[in-house]
Amino acid sequence: MHKVRVWAELSDDMFEAYQGEARRQGVTLEALVQQTVNCLIKELDEEEHEGPCFMPPS
Repeated sequence: MHKVRVWAELSDDMFEAYQGEARRQGVTLEALVQQTVNCLIKELDEEEHEGPCFMPPS
């Protein structure tokens, strides 16, 4: 598995929310953001493999 270092730009509100959640979980802010990014990548990969959603007409 490969690792890639990235930078994330967070609004002040989002930064404070992530900082509070990281404290609550007892992890670093960076670890929480990394977990979030990894989950988003996994979700995108799963959606790509499932194909487009079919919505029948109403």
